[in-house]
Amino acid sequence: MNHPNLDQTLRQLRLSGLLQTLPVRLQEAAANRLSHADFLELIFQDEMAVRKERLLTRRTKSADFRHLKTLEDFDWHFNPTIQRKPIYELATGAFIRKNTDVLFIGPPGVGKTHLAQAIGYEAIKMNFHVLYRSIFDLVRDFLKDEAFSQQERTVRKYLKPDLVIIDDMGLKSLPKHSAEYLLEVIMRRYENRSTIMTSNRPIEEWGKLLVDVPSASAILDRFLHHAQTIAITGRSYRLKDQPTGNREEKKTKSAETSTAGSAS
Repeated sequence: MNHPNLDQTLRQLRLSGLLQTLPVRLQEAAANRLSHADFLELIFQDEMAVRKERLLTRRTKSADFRHLKTLEDFDWHFNPTIQRKPIYELATGAFIRKNTDVLFIGPPGVGKTHLAQAIGYEAIKMNFHVLYRSIFDLVRDFLKDEAFSQQERTVRKYLKPDLVIIDDMGLKSLPKHSAEYLLEVIMRRYENRSTIMTSNRPIEEWGKLLVDVPSASAILDRFLHHAQTIAITGRSYRLKDQPTGNREEKKTKSAETSTAGSAS
């Protein structure tokens, strides 16, 4: 059935979801003798579903995840010490509604980044605005805009989202003034918005990592005040297919190289 005038009207009204399903819905209405009200409900549900999917896609892209990770993709069997209950409680978004924070802490490769991004994706599905940045991205953002005297714009970028995920604390040393930039974000978001951070190093070492013990203390004082800490232990998932013997051999060679270097 062709309805060129109707199709044009729907395009002008930007009802593309309705336009896509209209032929099928018209056939369904005729076959099932749907009332006008039932027919309208169906086609408007189609439009709402398409708009919701587009919004999800747009917000997911805006979140700038490293890779889209979901809870369904997570290998819970690899490390059974990770408790599912607190993770799925975080995925309900209750902590975001309370403006509280989360810290994932543990060695590299145990799933901190995956879980943080998966929780962020669940938050997007609940219509929260989410931003994912590594700590190095955050520092680069501030350094770049500071050079153009637009630092306040960067601050606003980090204040607007309902949830900001700051990943990779402790992965390597940070440049000068990193502590000041992170402190600015944490202080301004404190009790106003939620933040998830992941760290490969104990919080006692943050002062050394940030090369600024007073700022690190101020960051932790505010961030940990209402934060839920989830510590994860175990071996790296990225090494799961590597035989234990190979890993031990590499560790031994690394230790020998280190000893030789010290001796020289």
